[in-house]
Amino acid sequence: MPFLRRLFLILSLCAALPAFADTLLIAAGAGYKRPVAELSAAFEKQSGIHVEQIYGNMGNIVAQVKQSGEIAVVFGDHAFLSRVEGIDFASYLALGAGRLVIAWPAGGKLAEPDELADSRFARIAVPNPKAAIYGIAASEFLASSNLDARIKDRLQVVATVPQVSAYLISGEVDAGFINLTEALAIAPKIGGYREIDAKLYAPIRIVGGVLRPQAEKTSVPALGRFLESPEARAILAKHGL
Repeated sequence: MPFLRRLFLILSLCAALPAFADTLLIAAGAGYKRPVAELSAAFEKQSGIHVEQIYGNMGNIVAQVKQSGEIAVVFGDHAFLSRVEGIDFASYLALGAGRLVIAWPAGGKLAEPDELADSRFARIAVPNPKAAIYGIAASEFLASSNLDARIKDRLQVVATVPQVSAYLISGEVDAGFINLTEALAIAPKIGGYREIDAKLYAPIRIVGGVLRPQAEKTSVPALGRFLESPEARAILAKHGL
């Protein structure tokens, strides 16, 4: 009888677990956690394929991709991913165009990006230009607009876009460079944001890089088809992509 009770309990627990046909492991830069997580949930619901997700700065993501051998798709900037050595991408799934914005904390105000030269913007946060695509874009914008020399001593370099957001929300900086996706997510917690003219920095293509060793898994082309669907495009548009 004790054995039968244990067997019944095991079978009951198994029946209570979700029945997934397959599992897909993906990774993404921290700045795109919200749209990628929402896409993953919608894809999982539609396909029955369980999506495991990893987020972080792209340097750490690349290291995990090389070490694990299990990650199937990496979401990030195409220019960055295409230059990574030691990772073989079979193809890229298009998400949309990344857009740079300048944001400010509650109580602040900025009518035009050129106002960053004003002394009231004493602390301006920027993602690390050596590692973060929006840090690179911010540097390109500052050079194109001739603002770099005027504000370079006021720039506070941090690792990632979410860290810039944290400083904006807490009011520890007077302005910060982030992407539109992040700005939309934190809009209720900050004073506002202005989109930067896309002509003043190199185009940013946000894609999902498909790792060649995982490209033939049935879950990968299924994800690609889903990303082209009206449901997926609506999610991406909502998040500024």
